[in-house]
Amino acid sequence: MNVTTERLEGFMHVIMYVFGLLLITEWLRPVDKLTDTGNISIFILFLLYSLLLNYFRIHWSIRFILISAYIMISLQFLHSKDALFQLSWLKGLLEDFKGNLGFIYDGNWELITNPFRTFLFFVLLWLVTYLIHYWVMVRQSIFFFFLLTVIFISVLDTFTPYVGDKAMIRIIIIGFLMLGLLSLQRLMIQERIKFSMASINKWILMLTGMILVSVLVGFVAPKFSPQWPDPVPYITSYSDKAGKEDGDSKRKSVGYDEDDSDLGGSIEPDSSIVFYNNAPAGHYWKVESKDIYTGKGWVSLLETDFHTFSNGQDMASLDIYDVPEVVRTEEMTAKVSMTESYSHILHPQSGYLKKIEGKNGMDFKYYQGMDKVISEQDNGKLLSMKEYELVYDMPRFDIAALRKVTGPDESMDLLMEKNTQLPEGLPNRIYELGSRLTRNETNWYDKAKAIEDYFDGPEFIYSKDDIPYPESNQDYVDQFLFETQLGYCDNFSSAMVVLLRAANIPARWVKGYTEGEKSILDGETIYKVTNNNAHSWVEVYFSGIGWVPFEPTKGFNGEVQFYDSELKQEVIKNPEETPINEEQTKKETRERRDTPDRETHSSVKMGIENMRGFLKWTAIILSGLLILASIGYFFRRKWIPHLQIFRYKRKTGAQFSTAYLILLKQLKRAGLVRPEGQTLREYAAYVDAVYDTEEMSELTAGYELMIYRGDVEDDEWKHFQMDWESLMRKTSS
Repeated sequence: MNVTTERLEGFMHVIMYVFGLLLITEWLRPVDKLTDTGNISIFILFLLYSLLLNYFRIHWSIRFILISAYIMISLQFLHSKDALFQLSWLKGLLEDFKGNLGFIYDGNWELITNPFRTFLFFVLLWLVTYLIHYWVMVRQSIFFFFLLTVIFISVLDTFTPYVGDKAMIRIIIIGFLMLGLLSLQRLMIQERIKFSMASINKWILMLTGMILVSVLVGFVAPKFSPQWPDPVPYITSYSDKAGKEDGDSKRKSVGYDEDDSDLGGSIEPDSSIVFYNNAPAGHYWKVESKDIYTGKGWVSLLETDFHTFSNGQDMASLDIYDVPEVVRTEEMTAKVSMTESYSHILHPQSGYLKKIEGKNGMDFKYYQGMDKVISEQDNGKLLSMKEYELVYDMPRFDIAALRKVTGPDESMDLLMEKNTQLPEGLPNRIYELGSRLTRNETNWYDKAKAIEDYFDGPEFIYSKDDIPYPESNQDYVDQFLFETQLGYCDNFSSAMVVLLRAANIPARWVKGYTEGEKSILDGETIYKVTNNNAHSWVEVYFSGIGWVPFEPTKGFNGEVQFYDSELKQEVIKNPEETPINEEQTKKETRERRDTPDRETHSSVKMGIENMRGFLKWTAIILSGLLILASIGYFFRRKWIPHLQIFRYKRKTGAQFSTAYLILLKQLKRAGLVRPEGQTLREYAAYVDAVYDTEEMSELTAGYELMIYRGDVEDDEWKHFQMDWESLMRKTSS
């Protein structure tokens, strides 16, 4: 091959790399438009940098070091406040990567941090640049990547706000130019046709003219209107329907969420820490209450009436509530340390909040209808508080006083209207069940207890898995009460509120957190509360007393304290105390009666969990083996030559013919496919032209002498072994 041809090939390789870079850039444009990814120029420079290293055929080990250095410097520039080239940030980065690997293992993809996302993006671009090099230099075919780019932009144009009209034109022009130039390159190498510069210019001119004419015809020619309807609304509606039919297909993560309008479905656990507190005793923490049931979930009316108070102000001056004489209280103080950013202030369940002390310049708003406190700055901007201290009175309710309430008083008209609301079309069997459960009781407390105890029955099962969504024409509570009887706190608490309202007892739905995990740190009791502690429960309003919590969810006790003034001994609803009042004695009897069913359910559940764990690890191991096998198969061109060289290193005797056939297979893997009808000598000349050597021609000549003349090959292997090993190594580079 003369020098002119080699220079032409080198020039064409440069052009192909440039076009390949332009094609990859079309993948980055939508990322810039559709996500919050910034500094796209850094990623484009990385593509150029990686392609240059591939073009100059830098050794893979040096290439790995140089690219890794670029990625590390970029990560520090994008995500670190330290000065560049300082290694102090590296320890934190390694810890961050370790934590992200745990998130990936647990399937918590949404928790992956931005530095790790950037790192994965760099790795993806690195792989893409290698594939461009492989398709251009080795396979000499870019059609597959070109087709993938067309499909990618088409999908984004159809299903996202990204407009891909101009991008598609650019892709078609670049892709056809690359296909045409690669065809010319294959003719120059495989067919060994010598082209002059004038001939190449004519080729490129005709190719460019054909592409331009095609593009112009595409613009000018009349176009059909869309022949298919827009698939997005159909797919969206279908996926929503499927998600509500199958609980697992639309899983949510446990934790606080302001939107409760569409309850149902399974939930995934999340052990992320929300806050710490040092309360003197464990109790629930309230965020807010909601009072409008829609048939699918809960919403709140937008409140314009609120009380404003400042940091450290005594809330007794606001006249928000009066503590009745029948309610005994104990003053408590608790420090709250938040790890999640929320503008709401956590306050104790059923506790009478007296004071909030946090940052100076901080004001608070108390929405009495929702029993919700939010924090804001002097300028009215909502702001989350990381640490604050609460002073509150923890109540103990008198059962005897609660039993005296048999109906609403005259001052409760608005409250009754608001907190007995039920949607039109609520199934009659819910009203019938509420009436049946409460007809033998004469006061609101016993009626509420009857409904609360109803959910202790063995037919109701607590579970976060396999929870369906209600059908479009089905009520959420009705489905739980009469069909599934399977669910978690939202199901139990919503059902109790609706049954209470069906019995004309004012009730509201409350959400917040349970007490959390107790531990001792430096002699101080600390409670750690995670997203797994997110919970909902029920509050019932009693005239002259106020809102009283109830806990219908199986496995939860509510941590609410009661006493009975008509008894000599106080009654406390606490798992560490022995209940002595009649209601709790009945409940304890039912619990003993239902123990076998619960133990059986627990054993079955434990067996299922063990089986899931076994299947999970089996799937992980099999997936790992499959990934390793796939990697090994994909890179077989890299490792098979070294294995064969090691295998034949010490072999003697008649080995040459077998080794030659192995070399032919390896050349095919390397992309040097022997066309049908081509002689071995012609093929050998083609291989030598690619690798700039004469080794293949020498090996082929020796092979033909042994095959066609029948020469003995006993001593030939040692003579050709070095050439054979040299070619095998070149095919792996």
